[in-house]
Amino acid sequence: MSTTIKSEAMLCSELFHKGRFRVPWHQRYYDWDRRHVRDLLHDIAGAMEEGRECYFLGAVMLVRIEEGLWEINDGQQRMITLSIICAVLCRHFALQSPGSQYEGLALQLLFDLHRRSAWKLDDANHYTPRITPPQNDEMHFKQVICGNTIGTNGKFTVAWREVSGFFSGMSTELCEKYLTYVLQRLEIACLWVPASIDSNAVFETLNYRGKTLGALDLIRNHLYSYFNSEGEAERRKKIHEHLEDIRPVFPNAIKAEEYMRCQLQCIFGFLRKDQFYRDARRAILTQGDKRQVESQTRADYAFTLTKQITSREQLELFRTITAPVPSPDLIQPFKVDSRTTNSKRNISVYLKELNGYKVAQPLVFALLTRYLKETDLRHRKRIAKVINKNLRLLSAFVLRTAFVAPKFEPSRFESAFANFSKEIMTVDDLSDAGFARFLHECDHAAYGVLDDSRFRKTMAESRMTGKRKIKLFLLGINTEVQADFQILNQEMCTIEHILPKSPDHWESWDGFLDIDKGAWVHRLGNLTLMGPADNKPGPEFNGNFGKKVESYRNSGLKITRKITEFSGWNPESVQHRQNEMAKVAVRVWKFA
Repeated sequence: MSTTIKSEAMLCSELFHKGRFRVPWHQRYYDWDRRHVRDLLHDIAGAMEEGRECYFLGAVMLVRIEEGLWEINDGQQRMITLSIICAVLCRHFALQSPGSQYEGLALQLLFDLHRRSAWKLDDANHYTPRITPPQNDEMHFKQVICGNTIGTNGKFTVAWREVSGFFSGMSTELCEKYLTYVLQRLEIACLWVPASIDSNAVFETLNYRGKTLGALDLIRNHLYSYFNSEGEAERRKKIHEHLEDIRPVFPNAIKAEEYMRCQLQCIFGFLRKDQFYRDARRAILTQGDKRQVESQTRADYAFTLTKQITSREQLELFRTITAPVPSPDLIQPFKVDSRTTNSKRNISVYLKELNGYKVAQPLVFALLTRYLKETDLRHRKRIAKVINKNLRLLSAFVLRTAFVAPKFEPSRFESAFANFSKEIMTVDDLSDAGFARFLHECDHAAYGVLDDSRFRKTMAESRMTGKRKIKLFLLGINTEVQADFQILNQEMCTIEHILPKSPDHWESWDGFLDIDKGAWVHRLGNLTLMGPADNKPGPEFNGNFGKKVESYRNSGLKITRKITEFSGWNPESVQHRQNEMAKVAVRVWKFA
């Protein structure tokens, strides 16, 4: 018995040549943004460069309306984007080689034209488009595929510009090769639904079942793909076991993907977050090809790589450096080897300070991987000292930047940090990695925070918001001035504004009469911490400095107790305290 709904795989070009297609009026308009378009362009280019027999564009659902006319119930975004790609290429051919066969081939995909005549873009306004989008998009789409001037706004314009930028500067020969691949290698799965069937019910089944694969699952599947032959059954089983080792350590999928990206960046260099799978896949293929030159197979390389990225030691290391409280199994031996057991600032502090800045993860991971992999005990002690210094420098750079910048921007450093992590993993002598020089180069592209006088001057004038950043700063200052201070759980501390934040309490603060109090509330000199056991001042104590200061007298933190040395509180008091804090900050986060 035959099925009512038919399925068929075919070339995209073959599908387009079946006639015309329209998008139902009730469907959303064209909605792909720049990232979606870029992904498709690069995916096709990658498949072409790798010489893959086909690139699978996914599935579409089509409902027959009449002979030669179908409704696109699922798949309009891909079909329209593919049309825009062909339109940009068509314009390129029309400008560079008018009347060429490639101009005609692109037009035949865009318009309902038979294959045995010569067609020109100049006449496109008279042709019938193969795809008709919803009414509000119809005219704009036709302008795009006819090669006419388009507007400055809208999704079609965004897509057109992204595609145009991709092909800009590309030779005509390479454009021809790209279009040929689109015509001869792009495949699509078609679900043909009769008009008598409720197409919406079929659509819901397609789109509301299952779970979208994340980058980690896609990378896993790519690694599995090397072991499909019958002779690879044993290694296929091993690969699966290795990859499954990630789940117990990182049951949270986001954390697992974070680990994988950090690990792979230490191997390959920078991998864009929004293109993680594609960049990782390309890197794995490239390295696999290099190994073939060295008489290894791609499968050999994939097997070795999988063992490396799923080793228990590496998994536990990442869990340690990202945990709120790092495991002592790594921390204590490292302190002993680096001779920092009794130091106020050591690996425990550096990991805590860097924990909120994911951009630094590859550098920390690469440095500590080098420590763990060193088997010679004498060399291990030497390398621990080098790594400890580098962690101190990294923490100083990241924290100084975070304190100075209005907003810490990972994008300023992400590529450089990832690429240098790869260098750390491969350099023969870690002391030759030039860590300080590298951070100075990063600083030149940022805020100049490694200049002590400049950093001190900036901190002496700074206002600061953001609870985590404020706590890191104040705890760092307190650790420097209080010899017997034990590191507190910063979550147990509360931020105290000496001049209260609320204007409701400003009336009795005589030291700030006729002064813009709002300009002083968030100054560093006006901020302090109250420990978990401190007698925190409540609303009734916010009336004036005299009432609040008694709450500070018995605080467990010296920076808070020292406020009682001031007889009153005014802008001069705030500035004096902030000047002193700025001097201490240079010592705490020293870069030397």
